[in-house]
Amino acid sequence: MPPKDKSVTTSSKSATSDTPVQFVKGVGPRLGAVFANRGINTVKDLLTFFPRAYEDRTKLLKISEVVQRASEGAKVTVAVQVASIKKIPTRNYGKSILEVRCEDPSGSISLKWFHAPRGMEARFTPGAQVIATGAVKVFMGRPEMVHPEITWGMSEVNVGRVVPVYTELEGVPSRTFRKILWEAIQKYRDTLTEDLPERFRKLHQLPALGQAISAIHFPEDEKDIQGLVDFNTPSHWRLIYEEFLKFEYLILRQRMNMEKASAPAFGTDPGLSALKDLTQSLPFQLTGDQQKAIDEIIKDITQPHPMNRLIQGDVGSGKTAVAFLTAGMVLAEGGQAALMAPTEILAEQHYRNAVKLFGGKLNVLLLVGKTTASEREKIQAKLASGLPLLLIGTHALIEDPVVFKNLVYIMIDEQHRFGVEQRRALRRKGMRVDPRTGKTIHPHALILTATPIPRTLALTAYGDLGVSTIREMPPGRSPIISKVIQGNARGSAYETIRAELRKGHQAYFIYPLVNESEAEGFTSLKSAVVEAETLQHEVFPEFKVGLLHGQMKPDEKSTVMDKFKRNEIQVLVSTTVVEVGVDVPNATIMVIEHSERFGLSQLHQLRGRVGRGSAQSYCFFLSHAKPAEATQLRLDVMEQTNDGFQIAEADLKIRGPGEFLGTRQAGALPFKLADLVRDREWLIKARDDAQTLLREDPDLELPEQLPLRRYFEREGKLQFERLKTS
Repeated sequence: MPPKDKSVTTSSKSATSDTPVQFVKGVGPRLGAVFANRGINTVKDLLTFFPRAYEDRTKLLKISEVVQRASEGAKVTVAVQVASIKKIPTRNYGKSILEVRCEDPSGSISLKWFHAPRGMEARFTPGAQVIATGAVKVFMGRPEMVHPEITWGMSEVNVGRVVPVYTELEGVPSRTFRKILWEAIQKYRDTLTEDLPERFRKLHQLPALGQAISAIHFPEDEKDIQGLVDFNTPSHWRLIYEEFLKFEYLILRQRMNMEKASAPAFGTDPGLSALKDLTQSLPFQLTGDQQKAIDEIIKDITQPHPMNRLIQGDVGSGKTAVAFLTAGMVLAEGGQAALMAPTEILAEQHYRNAVKLFGGKLNVLLLVGKTTASEREKIQAKLASGLPLLLIGTHALIEDPVVFKNLVYIMIDEQHRFGVEQRRALRRKGMRVDPRTGKTIHPHALILTATPIPRTLALTAYGDLGVSTIREMPPGRSPIISKVIQGNARGSAYETIRAELRKGHQAYFIYPLVNESEAEGFTSLKSAVVEAETLQHEVFPEFKVGLLHGQMKPDEKSTVMDKFKRNEIQVLVSTTVVEVGVDVPNATIMVIEHSERFGLSQLHQLRGRVGRGSAQSYCFFLSHAKPAEATQLRLDVMEQTNDGFQIAEADLKIRGPGEFLGTRQAGALPFKLADLVRDREWLIKARDDAQTLLREDPDLELPEQLPLRRYFEREGKLQFERLKTS
């Protein structure tokens, strides 16, 4: 470790944004370790640790003025003189409350700390002048601040200005962190590397990087506080735009590279004839959106480059029919195809549907965890021979013993349920070297999702995919009638359910837990195991109630689902294991207990298990407590619309992108300031500019693009590795 006097005195010539954060004035090794735990390792990390909010401390109020604002709960700042200090003992052994009585000519106020740091009281000597910031409340007729922020003396950083508010770092007081950032900005802001091409900065009239970062931390325009709070200032725009531009360039370049890679081309007469024959054999007519999606897939796979397409459609819109039909075309031209589903229940359902829809016209096999060893050997022999077939399965498809000779078309259903490596492993099953050209041949890839993707996510997280959308629903289906029921007002819902069961229809009851739990926050939740008994013996004794959950063995789950499909079970009590893909057209009732515990897209997926036949269907969202505002918004959306695309947009606004991305990207996009909903206009501008870059200078070789190229060589690729869709 270098001597202490050298650790904080690096010369201005050697100071760079890559300087370790411990060398910033006021940090040192101890705080440096604290910062490192929050990912702040360098000066650049520190300068891009942005405020989460702002406080107006431009005015110092009198005590008499803050008393009038006590009921508002807003933070205020007062300049006061210490009158007295005392410790108030509490019942906890060795604990006490520190109370500092302060005054100004207009009145007095108490400052209190329930867990004051040791020795803190020594700083408050009678007569000392302090500045306190905090929310004021009235206790026993006297105004007080609890755990206020204290500044000794007038500080250019902490008072008399609009002050930034940061996510707290343990052991680092806010005033200390602000002072450190102030010092860092004064010394290092001009060392930041300007990655953004000057042409785009001037085009959008954006400030320089150092100027923008300085203004975000310590704004000079104190009149536009609302703009700061809303991240809506030119300085914020500058950083937001840059984040989007870098991301969009990488996403679109990934797509461009895929378009240059090699893949077998399909769409000749044998395939097109088979597609026509399979389509005519369907027991229903394709919707216009289904036909359009097929046309888009055909256009892709007729090219000698790998298709990388997402097909999105609401629950029940017929995505798998499109997948089966295009797979049949590939099989007719000698290729092998694979469809990977997230659960055995869904994989088995896809298999049964393929057999039911096409009979013997589509060579389909099933591979799941419970497939016997002898059956696996037969499947492997057919794969090794190169026999054209469609293999449907779970992650069992990517296990080492499974070897395809000619896998040219892969389909991944509900891909957000899989990890990045699982998806890549399936792609690798179809990659091989062409002996004639020496080039690597890639399979065509089709991603299916029943969670409609908001446009902003389609432009970012899924930007390297072509997107096909199926909005039309098959004819003859009525909109599901949805109702939010809170508290104990469930009697009318049970009557509706009982009437439907008497008509011969069936019902789902969904619970968040398998068994009752004593864990904190879960004791009040109903469980599937207990409620199945209650529903059977007390609520619907005249009907058969079945139980399904993820802890059951695969054979047990299959048996229960088969009985439910044959209507030998009228009420299926389940956890969210039925969330994706389960198709029982005779089920017309969905009841979701503790619906306040589920996200919007999950509620929509669960509701999509009913309404799959011609009969009117119902969904009841039961909530046992007065939900929080955001939760109430989710439930209101579910009651008001069945449109998955509207629900997706609402979910993005309420919960952010994590709900959609799931394990696909660990719920993360690499944005520190940018927000997909709030900053959509800047996203579109950045995407347009990224397309311009790729069209004019894809390798960033022109002098004005070199800083951006160096950024990608230095750190951009590291960010992108975890964001690939492949």
